[in-house]
Amino acid sequence: MQFRVSPKALQDYSAEEWQARVDLAAAHRLAFMQGFSEGIFNHLTLAVPGRSDRYYQIPFGMHWSEVTASSFMEVGIDDGNSKRGAGEVERSCYCIHAPIHKALPQAKAVFHTHMPYASALTRLEDPRIKEIGQTEVGMMGEIAYDDEYTGPALDPAEGGRLAKVIGDKTVLFMANHGISTVGNTVADAYDRLYYIERAHRFSSTRCGPDSR
Repeated sequence: MQFRVSPKALQDYSAEEWQARVDLAAAHRLAFMQGFSEGIFNHLTLAVPGRSDRYYQIPFGMHWSEVTASSFMEVGIDDGNSKRGAGEVERSCYCIHAPIHKALPQAKAVFHTHMPYASALTRLEDPRIKEIGQTEVGMMGEIAYDDEYTGPALDPAEGGRLAKVIGDKTVLFMANHGISTVGNTVADAYDRLYYIERAHRFSSTRCGPDSR
């Protein structure tokens, strides 16, 4: 696949920043193609390379199928204001993602989705993944479970609470809600997102009406 990039766009960013934007845009597009997105909601964010005070976020209202490397705003971790780029900073994204980026060293990338199979299992009384196959076993040591659903996140304190639940893990099951994954890179976070949905799909199939 070939992309046309204006010379001005390349002049505005360092090579590392531009590559980070390309990777994050690709993650949005791929997540849409694989059915992980939910309209204009949910968020995939990434700390701006070389910065500890801001992260990349798409403007509220942008569909994941439309995201490009130039789409991202740079949002302040401490105040939630756009430092670069135009658009509305969606409040729940800031309240979940910014505190996690700030608190966890392994959370350069923070991906939160309402993927269909994963979200279905987080709504069960016991959402724990069972060690029933290779995919599940490979994820067991990476998963943290949040058993407290507090509704839409409108205060950064909620993101701080979730960061404590994640601790040193890289996957978070959010009760009655969805899934979050964290990683040092876009690839790390996406890899976990992909395989946790696969594990949920296997579990959902196992729990179906025809299983005995």
